[in-house]
Amino acid sequence: MADLGYYKMHALIIDDFENFRGTLYKMLMDLGIGNVDSAASGEEALRFCKARSYDIILCDNNLGKGKSGQQVLEQLRSTDNTCSDSLFILVSAESSKGTIMAAYDYEPDAYLAKPITPKALDQRLGRLIEQRVELKAIHAAQKSGDDQLAINLCKDLVDSGSRYANVCQKLLGQLFLKNNNLAAAESVYRTVLDNRELEWAQLGMVKTKLAQNDLLGAQQWLENILQANPLCMKAYDLQAELFKLQNDYEGLQGILQKATDISPLSILRQQALGDVAQQNNDLVTAANALKRAVKLGENSCFDNPSVHSLFAQTTIDLYSIDKELAKPFVREAIVCVNNLEENFGKSNLRKIESLLLESQLQVCAGDQRRAQDALASAQSSLVGNEDENALSVQIELVRTLRLIGKADEAQQLLEDLLHRYAGKEEHLQHLDVLLDEPRSEKNKLMVAEINKKGITFYNAKDFTAAADAFKTALQKLPNHIGLRLNYVQAMIDKLRTHFDAGTSEKVQQTFTKTNAIISQQHPQFQRYRQLSDVYTALIKAYEKNKRG
Repeated sequence: MADLGYYKMHALIIDDFENFRGTLYKMLMDLGIGNVDSAASGEEALRFCKARSYDIILCDNNLGKGKSGQQVLEQLRSTDNTCSDSLFILVSAESSKGTIMAAYDYEPDAYLAKPITPKALDQRLGRLIEQRVELKAIHAAQKSGDDQLAINLCKDLVDSGSRYANVCQKLLGQLFLKNNNLAAAESVYRTVLDNRELEWAQLGMVKTKLAQNDLLGAQQWLENILQANPLCMKAYDLQAELFKLQNDYEGLQGILQKATDISPLSILRQQALGDVAQQNNDLVTAANALKRAVKLGENSCFDNPSVHSLFAQTTIDLYSIDKELAKPFVREAIVCVNNLEENFGKSNLRKIESLLLESQLQVCAGDQRRAQDALASAQSSLVGNEDENALSVQIELVRTLRLIGKADEAQQLLEDLLHRYAGKEEHLQHLDVLLDEPRSEKNKLMVAEINKKGITFYNAKDFTAAADAFKTALQKLPNHIGLRLNYVQAMIDKLRTHFDAGTSEKVQQTFTKTNAIISQQHPQFQRYRQLSDVYTALIKAYEKNKRG
C-alpha cells in the first residue's frame, strides 16, 4: 500500500473506559498516526472538536452518562464544525438491531465491533484513508463551494477507470441534484443501474423523480427498494416525503410508524411521528411517540422545546377524550414542562408557558390546588407583558382557564384578544384555533373551500374523501363545530357502507371532543344531537347483527 501519510494525521479516541482508550492509543501509534488525543465522554470530545480538526475519530457508542456515540456523530454531521467531514468510525460491543440501525442513519464511515484487533483496524483505516486521499481534490472543491470543479474532477476519475468510480458517480448524482440538473442526475443513476442494482443509485432515482414531480415514478422505485431491503431507512424517509407531497397524512403516519418500529432510537422520526399522529387526532400514538422523542432528546442536538410542549398538549388533549388513556402520560408530562427552562434556557415567556401547561396537567392529575397555584403564578408573570410573542401564551391561558373551569374568564380574555388584534390578519389566524368560527379572512376562505370540496365528495358518495377534506381543515381549526359535524356525518355514512372498529372509534372521539366544546345555545347543537342519535342507533344495529 502506498504511503498514506499517517504521520501527518491527528486522531481522536472517545471511550469512557481508560483501558480501552489506552489499547486504541497504542494501536494507532503503532500504525504511525502522528498525533492521538483521547476523550472520556461525548461532551469532552465535542470540546476537543471545537479546538481543532481531526482526520480520524474512533468513538464508542456507549459512553455512559451524557451523550452517546450516536449523538456525537449526529452533532458533528448536522452542525457547522471543523470535524463535520472527519473520518468517523463508530465502535460498539452492542449488536442490537435498534442500536445499529440508529447508528447507520448518520452514516459513520465505518462500524467496528469490539473486540478490535490491530489487523482489522489497519485494514479498515487503510481503505478509508486511501479513498479519502484519492478524492481529496473533489472534497476540497465541494468545501469551497465550487460545485462545477467537483463535477469535472468526478468525471475525470470515472473516465480514468478509478477504483473509486462508483463513489464518484454517487457524488456526481448528489451534485447534479443539488444544482437542479435533473436530467444529468437521472443519466448518472441510470448508467450505474444498467450495470448493478446499487441501493444508493435507486435512492438517487427516487430523489430525482420527486424533484421532477413524477410521484408515480418515485413510488415505483421506492416499492422496488423496500421489497429488496425492508430495512432501508432512507427509503422510508423518502416515502414519508412522498406522502407529504400528496397531503396523505394517514399514509405519512403509517410509514413513520413502520420506520420507528424498525429503528426506534431515531429521535427525528419519533418527533415526526408524534407531530403527524397529533394532527391525525391519533393521540395515543402521538403521546407515545412524543414521550420517546423527549427521552431520546436528552443530550441530543435535535432536542426541541416545541416537542416537549407538544407532548404536554397532546396529553391534555387525550385527557379531554379519555382520562384513563391519558393517565400513563400525565406525570411524565408534568416533569417535562417543569424542566423546560432548565433544558432550554430561562425566559419569561417560557416560564409562563410551562406554568400554564403544568396547570392543565395538574387538572389531569386531579390536583386542583397545584393547578390553581400554577395558573396564579402564570397570570402574575403575564401582567404588564407587552411582548408581541406573548400571544401564544395568551392562547394557552385561554385553554387553561377553560380546562380549570373558569369559562367566563376564558371568554372575556378571548374577546379582549379579538378586540386587541382586530384587523391584524396574522394574529387572528392564531386566535382562530380557539374559535368555533374563524375571524381571519384566510381561514374563512379555507373553510368555505374545504366545505365545498367535502360536500362535493359527500354528494358523490365518496365518504372517505369527504371525511379527509374536513379533517384537513380541523387540523388548523380544532374547535370549528360545523367542520366537526361535517366530518362526523361523512364518517357515519362511511360506517354505513362498511363498519370497522377504527372508524367507529374516531367518530366516538370526535363526539367526545365536540361535547366538551359545544353549548346548548350553539346554532348547531340540534344537529349535533341528531348525529349523535344516528351514531348510537348505528352501533346498536351493528352489535345486534353481530350477536345474531
